[in-house]
Amino acid sequence: MNSVGRIGAFLIGFSRRESTVLLVAAVGIGMLSGVAYLLFSGLIELISRLLLGTGTDGVVEGFRALPLPLRILLPLAGVAAGGFLIRYFSKESAGTGVGLLLKTIRLKNGILPHALAPFKLVTAALSIACGAPLGLEGPVIVISSSIGSSVGQALKVGYSRMKLLLGCGSAAGLAVAFNAPIAGTIFAVETVMGNYAIGTLTPVVVAAATASFFGAYFLPGHEALPFSRIAQTYGADTVSSTAIHSVTEISLYLALGIICALLGVALIKATAALTARFEPLKKRIPEYLHAPLILLPFALVVPFVPSIFGLGRDVMVDAFAWGPWLLMGIALLKLVFLPLAFSSGASGGIFFPILFVGFVFGLGFGKLMPLLLSDLPVGSAYSFAVVGTGALLGAATQEPITSFLLVFELTRDYTILPALMLATVVSVFMSRTLSSASIYNYQLMQEGILPHAAEETSLMHETKVEVCYKKDCVTAAPHEPLSAVVDRMREKERFEAYVVDERGKYLGTINAVLTSAREVEYGLISPVVVANDLVNTSFPTVRPGDSIAQAMRKTAEYDVIEIPVIGDDGTLLGCIHEHDIIAFYEREILSKSHLVKMVGQHEEQGQQQIRLTGEFVIETIPAHGTLVGRNLIELKLRQRFGVQVLAVREKGNERGIIEPERQLGEGDTLIVAARREDIAAFRAAVSAGE
Repeated sequence: MNSVGRIGAFLIGFSRRESTVLLVAAVGIGMLSGVAYLLFSGLIELISRLLLGTGTDGVVEGFRALPLPLRILLPLAGVAAGGFLIRYFSKESAGTGVGLLLKTIRLKNGILPHALAPFKLVTAALSIACGAPLGLEGPVIVISSSIGSSVGQALKVGYSRMKLLLGCGSAAGLAVAFNAPIAGTIFAVETVMGNYAIGTLTPVVVAAATASFFGAYFLPGHEALPFSRIAQTYGADTVSSTAIHSVTEISLYLALGIICALLGVALIKATAALTARFEPLKKRIPEYLHAPLILLPFALVVPFVPSIFGLGRDVMVDAFAWGPWLLMGIALLKLVFLPLAFSSGASGGIFFPILFVGFVFGLGFGKLMPLLLSDLPVGSAYSFAVVGTGALLGAATQEPITSFLLVFELTRDYTILPALMLATVVSVFMSRTLSSASIYNYQLMQEGILPHAAEETSLMHETKVEVCYKKDCVTAAPHEPLSAVVDRMREKERFEAYVVDERGKYLGTINAVLTSAREVEYGLISPVVVANDLVNTSFPTVRPGDSIAQAMRKTAEYDVIEIPVIGDDGTLLGCIHEHDIIAFYEREILSKSHLVKMVGQHEEQGQQQIRLTGEFVIETIPAHGTLVGRNLIELKLRQRFGVQVLAVREKGNERGIIEPERQLGEGDTLIVAARREDIAAFRAAVSAGE
């Protein structure tokens, strides 16, 4: 082979490596995220200039110039217009978005709708430009994550790689929005993906760095926080921190961290409570009315306190000329309205509003302390503002590394780093102690999804009753003789019978009438007694959408072994027995994980098969030839060859999965069970290209 041929063969082999494809995809995601940020920020500027006559750096003055009725209507009009698009075009565009990413990772394997990115861009721009107390960085993260997911779907990668590319998008979004590639990387692996493996980290770093370079090139001098404007207005010394010189200063930074922890926990709990309270209301009215109704108190207050309007960058500049009490009052007032905004479903982000509150409150705290303590440096207000920013963000998100790294990358100030890290870690520790949920995942926990749980626990909480319940249960009509019902219970060896009317509506349960499945004391039962006489209307029930963890908890709480499954219309659908739950758990966790581990051990020992009873064996089949690019549903291996696929082990992943709709990739391994001759026929068919 000549040199040109060798180079060509090398390039072909290089292009086929999965790691190369992922890195190229990460670069593309980073660049597309940069483009999305340019479009998004440009659209916000355009809408702001059309409505207020000024860009986002001067919206408060433009808002003050409007007539009072328009000042009330403008925030409501923006979220209503966004809600209209949400209702009719993209329901996923609602809300702050990071919770959606966590839910998508947990339940949908990283697959987001292709339409999410453009509609999130428009709906969030309308909300933010019209003054809702929301930020633009959260939507950028969601938009970029949607880009990552779409790239993964276009490349037809496996679900583990799909999640990785979504993580690349989230890292790129935060990196370009804040010009913070390190914080973007840590945010993706710490918050969104929860995976620090080197193979995961490399594409995420590439995506974050690419997006950050893109933003720096096309938006030179871009700052998420207006430090340059503050320096130009008040002098460079205003935005330079002071080193710690005394125990008093350390104590004050700790105190600020504790206060921010309490504020962060209050924000989490208020948002969670309001979300739960507003959920029934949202189900009764269309999406374009959700946010306007919930944000009505904000719309009535903001005309008289314009400093809480919009993103607040111009307010952060003016704040250095204000007194401490005014600063802390504005910060707390904005904090009061954040739970309303976050729970309203309005499209926007949570990062910048939290940064704003932490910065302004910390600035007020830093201006107040020298008035109370004469030995404290007067120029320390900026230092407290920076520390307050990181501490409040940490308390709300419960992610210490992302929080102080983000603030550090925004300030590039090494002097304040020790105080920032100390206050942030203390704040996060207190927040985790006082609240089991963060501002990201409270909604997931309300739905029974545990964001940081182990696989076994997650499976129990994320799997629905509809997967396990059975329709074969004992039923009875209200006026049916009890003796006949008991006979059926004995015949089917059941301890419960469910009373239903002629339309199948569940009325209650008969239980505790049998001492065992095979022994009935008929002498205790009078022929005149009917089913309705012993019905228990308070017997526990579950719905198909409840988790099997909820079903298991109810069986333990009420000391029963079987409970009915009721539909939304009140009809009896079936029943779920504790044995059904245990069998599911064993099948999905214990059996498959042990099987994959056992197969791996046999492969290491050079053995091709695991013998079962008779002629049956378990064997591994590498995915190649006609298997690649097709899913298990299309292949119909059981119908064609009598081969049962027990699990699929992805390339580079030791865990086994069963995802019938997932396309097999080169390097995947099928773990199958069948007769020896059937497996041999299957291997021959694959080799022949059938």
